[in-house]
Amino acid sequence: MQQEIKNLSYVLEPTRPFVAVVAGAKYDTKIEPLKEIYKKVDHLILGGVIYNTFLSAKYKVQIEGIPESEVIAAEDLVETDKKGHKIIELPYVVESDTLEGRIPGEYRTISIRDFKKGKGIGYILDVDPKSFEDKRVSSIIGDARTIFVNAVMGFTPHFTAGSEVLDRTIDQNREARKLYGGGDTLQEFKNLCPGLYLAVLDDAQYYFFTGGGSVLKAIQEGSPYGMEPIRGLIENGGKLPK
Repeated sequence: MQQEIKNLSYVLEPTRPFVAVVAGAKYDTKIEPLKEIYKKVDHLILGGVIYNTFLSAKYKVQIEGIPESEVIAAEDLVETDKKGHKIIELPYVVESDTLEGRIPGEYRTISIRDFKKGKGIGYILDVDPKSFEDKRVSSIIGDARTIFVNAVMGFTPHFTAGSEVLDRTIDQNREARKLYGGGDTLQEFKNLCPGLYLAVLDDAQYYFFTGGGSVLKAIQEGSPYGMEPIRGLIENGGKLPK
């Protein structure tokens, strides 16, 4: 139990610079955790539908599959970042005409620098790997001393390149403590980078939390003690319940 709490403390009281990478299939389910994460981090990288929603709200573009209600909800984060400047935009994304798969001729890389107010955009299903070659992006990840990841960047199983390059880019930072949270996040890491995953299982710079939602809850509350697994351990005197 003490080790679990200690590792959570690396997120709640991180060594700086602190970078968080957060993605999700819906924006509204992570509004409150995102607000708290934003307060704590030095830099925030978004992925998945959360990133698409942020881009739609900031640039006033119409991205396929993003409900207007979620775009409106994301406007608060856009306004907050106008002052904080913590969100690091990944400049290249993969636009697709369909959700049916990675169909040749129906997807392409586009630059967010070309977004214009009112422009209609297809489904954004991944971050292009060359986003991580961007000087500012690579520098921020490379200079971090704590990195928290709760993110699958692309629309699986067809669009996975963004997640793979994210994990490999983070691994190039040999100084940072790397904290991965969430079953989907860990499974994608294992599937896309099996050799790297096995190599870091005993690496003291890595720690894997299976409950990504629980970690986000701990961040939101500012304490690990409200997490169900930790609460259960406390109630059982530090022993796992039978």
